[in-house]
Amino acid sequence: MVTPFGTGRLLREAATAAPIDISVLAGDAVLVLAPHPDDETLGCGGAIAAACCAGKRVVIAAVTDGGGSHPRSRRFPRSTLAELRRRELETAARLLTDGAAEVVWLGYPDQAAPASAPALDRAVDRLAARTDLGAITTVWTSWRHDPHVDHRRTAALADRLVALLPSLDLWEYPIWGRFIEPADTGPDARLLAFDTSAQRERKRLAMAAHRSQMSGLIDDDPEGFVMAPLMQAHFLDTPELFIGGGPDV
Repeated sequence: MVTPFGTGRLLREAATAAPIDISVLAGDAVLVLAPHPDDETLGCGGAIAAACCAGKRVVIAAVTDGGGSHPRSRRFPRSTLAELRRRELETAARLLTDGAAEVVWLGYPDQAAPASAPALDRAVDRLAARTDLGAITTVWTSWRHDPHVDHRRTAALADRLVALLPSLDLWEYPIWGRFIEPADTGPDARLLAFDTSAQRERKRLAMAAHRSQMSGLIDDDPEGFVMAPLMQAHFLDTPELFIGGGPDV
């Protein structure tokens, strides 16, 4: 898993990580917490597709609106970009799951995911108003050591859910954390790899659906985020990584 972006500790360890089957990774109903629209596809799009194919219920919840990726664009001011990214997420979810996944939009501003205990409790209330949390068996969330504030806060939201519903299985998927040298994952955490080759085409189409992030669609902000083709290829062609205690493999 050598990449042109640096090989972080997780990628080095992933070379010998145990494979995980979707029957272990996904319970009857999975809640996917995505810090921004597109993180669901990059971090666990193949697993989302596999879970739906296996008859699992999948709920994808976008925590923030992603409206901050191109702050200087005049054609796509923040509110317009947020609405575009919502449509992109809905399209990506449909491509991954043939429309089987539910999409929940929490709508927090980009880079302002909830952080304090009261704010996290309100976020749980938002989730509860949009889906039946009592039916959820598994949560997939961004990794708590990912080097983006919204990713870390989304992991804190997952922790709050598990504190309220201790029967939930929790798995974390690293995105930017793949390329860094983070703190230890913890003595009880396991790094596991999910082979997405069977879902590659679905994931490719879903990634492409996030046009604002993967293409030159927004061309009036040269400092706006666009994922480089080599980075896109990395997320498409390498296994998805999951970290957690979870059930025994």
